[in-house]
Amino acid sequence: MLSPIQTEKREAQSGRRTVLMFFGVLALIVTLAVVAGLLPRLERQRTLASALRAVEQQTPQVGVVAVRAAAGSAQFVLPGTLRARIESPIFARTEGYLHKRLVDIGERVKTGQVLAELETPELDQQIRQARATLEQAQSALKEMQANLDLSRANLKLAQVTFERVKKLSDRGVLSPQDKDDKEAALAVRNAEVTQSQARISTAQDAVRANEANLRRLHEIKSFARITAPFDGIITARNVDSDIGTLISAGNGPAKEIFRIAQIDVLRIFVNVPQSYVSSIAPGQVAQLRVTERPGRAFSARVGGTANSLDANSRSMLAVLEVANPQHVLLPGMYAEVTFTASRNEPALIIPGDTLVLGEGGPRVAVVGADHRVHFRKIQIVRDNGSELEVSSDLQPGDQLVVNPSDEVREDAVVEIRK
Repeated sequence: MLSPIQTEKREAQSGRRTVLMFFGVLALIVTLAVVAGLLPRLERQRTLASALRAVEQQTPQVGVVAVRAAAGSAQFVLPGTLRARIESPIFARTEGYLHKRLVDIGERVKTGQVLAELETPELDQQIRQARATLEQAQSALKEMQANLDLSRANLKLAQVTFERVKKLSDRGVLSPQDKDDKEAALAVRNAEVTQSQARISTAQDAVRANEANLRRLHEIKSFARITAPFDGIITARNVDSDIGTLISAGNGPAKEIFRIAQIDVLRIFVNVPQSYVSSIAPGQVAQLRVTERPGRAFSARVGGTANSLDANSRSMLAVLEVANPQHVLLPGMYAEVTFTASRNEPALIIPGDTLVLGEGGPRVAVVGADHRVHFRKIQIVRDNGSELEVSSDLQPGDQLVVNPSDEVREDAVVEIRK
C-alpha cells in the first residue's frame, strides 16, 4: 500500500502529462491548419508563375494596316458662311414725317427706285425763307447796278465839263480855281463809280451765297425721297406703313429704315486652318454645298485671303464668290466648301489609330518581314481626322501596328492577326 506522499507525487506526474498532451495536440492542430492553408497558396503561385511564363513565351498577335501613298491632289472640306456681296443699311438724310412706304421685305428693287417718301414742313419753310432772301439780294443787286449806271453817267458828264473848263482856263477865260473845282468834281464822280462797283461785287457775293444756300436746301429736300443705291432685295424694314411717323436723320442703328442686299453674287467667308493655308490661293476654284439644296454643287472662286493668321484660332480668312443668278442661295446660310489642292511633295497616308505619342514625338510601329517591330518617327503634315498625312522614311506597303499595346516593344517579335 502506497503512502500518502507517494500517492500525491503520482497524481502530480499524471497532471503534468495531461497538460503536455493537451499542448502537443494543440500544436499539432495548428501545424495542420497552417499546412492546409499554405499548400493551396503555393499551388496558386506555381500556377500563376507557370501562366506568366507561358504568356511571356507566347508571341503577341497584332493587327496591321498598310501605308499607302497619297493621291496627286488632296481634297478637304471647310465650313463657311454665305453673305451678300453688297449689303447696305438705308438711312434718312433729312428729318421728316413718313408720307409713303412703297416697298416691303423681300421685294426686288432697282437702282434709284423710290422706297419711301417723307414730308418735311420745317425744311419747306426754310426753302421759302431762303428763296425770299435770294430775291431780296437780287433786288439789291439790281438797285446797285442802276446806281452804278448813274455814277458812270455822272462821271462822264464831269469828265466833259472838266475838259471844257480846262480849255477855257488855259485861254485865260476862266480862273484856275474854276479848273480846280471841276477837276475835284471829276475825282468825286470817279470815286463814286469805284464805290458802286465794290457794292455790286458785295451784292453779287450775297446773291451767290443765297443761291448756294437755296441749292443746299433743295438737295436736302431731294433726300425726302428715299431711293435704292443699287439693284438688290429688301432684307429688312424698320418702319411701318403708318402715315406721319417721324423719321429722324442720322446713321445710328436705331435709325435704319431699310436694309438692301445684292445677292446675284454671294460671298463665302471661310476660316482656313494653318495646315491648309498653303493650299489656298486667289483664283482657286472650289465646290460649295448647302444642306437646303441636296445633290447640288455650286462653283465658287477664291477672291482673296487675309494673308495673315489669327493668333487665337491659328486660321486665315479666305473670301470666295459664287454666282447666284436664280437666288437659290441666301445670305446667312451655312455652307461646306470643298477645296482641291495639288501636292508639291508626295505624302503618305496612315490611319490615325496607328499613331504612338510619347516623349520622342509621334511614331508608328512597323512590322518587318521577320515579324520584328521597329518604331519610326513621323511628321504629321495634315490631320484629316481618321487618317493622317505624314512625312517619313516609310514606304507605301509598310505594315503598321493598329492600336499598339504595351507588348509591342522595339525589336519584339509579333504575330500578324489574320
